[in-house]
Amino acid sequence: MDLLTVLVLLITITLIAASVYLVTVCEEVKKTLFVARELIKRVDSEVEPIVSNLQVVISNMKITSEVVASRVDEIQSAMEAVGDTGRNISRINVVVGQVADVLGRISLLSAGAKGVGQYLRERISHKRG
Repeated sequence: MDLLTVLVLLITITLIAASVYLVTVCEEVKKTLFVARELIKRVDSEVEPIVSNLQVVISNMKITSEVVASRVDEIQSAMEAVGDTGRNISRINVVVGQVADVLGRISLLSAGAKGVGQYLRERISHKRG
């Protein structure tokens, strides 16, 4: 065998080995792509319901926040009414206190007037007698 034949054989063996390696790599890449495609389909099928559920939850939260926002004025009005009621009760307490003070003074004056009347009666009856 001459040198040219040996070189052609070496090149042929190298090309066959590279081809076998490339075919194996291509088969593995094909399997990997198939598994990746199946994984993507499974993830997509699982993500779709989650996304639709999230959209429902978000729309419900939006409705709830709108309802709460529409009731803020009513809540604020109710709180103002509670504050007004507290102020009115405070005013009533002040008036009741003043009335009680006046009644106390009247009872003192009444007791004093009774005492003065009794003293005058005793003095007048003592002078007559």
